[in-house]
Amino acid sequence: MTDKPRNWQEDMKLSEQAKGWTYEITFNGEGNIVAKDANYTFAQVIAGDVGISNAEVILDGLEALPYWLQQYAAAESLIQQKDAEIAAAEKAYEGLQANCVSRGEYEATLKKLDDITKAYHALLQDEGDTP
Repeated sequence: MTDKPRNWQEDMKLSEQAKGWTYEITFNGEGNIVAKDANYTFAQVIAGDVGISNAEVILDGLEALPYWLQQYAAAESLIQQKDAEIAAAEKAYEGLQANCVSRGEYEATLKKLDDITKAYHALLQDEGDTP
């Protein structure tokens, strides 16, 4: 592996450039991977003496790479969408929280209202004007 961070868009561009090529395993005792252009006018050994089984794994990886890059792109897009949804939900929650009171504050306010209402009723009864 490399210490250089990977960029899936750049990797996809490289993968797209390789689409016109065909790859095959040649056997000369150890196994080579040969790349040929679309017209078969140019061929180059891109991996020499890697062994047949290793060459098959490498070719499978080359074939699978575009698919997994597309899957990564879709997942990255979904993550961005969900991050935006979470940010919107958090903002909505903060707005609700700013306009709400705790249960204790609610109960204290309700008790205060009840006390004021009782005092009002008592005042009206004292003046003979019962509700």
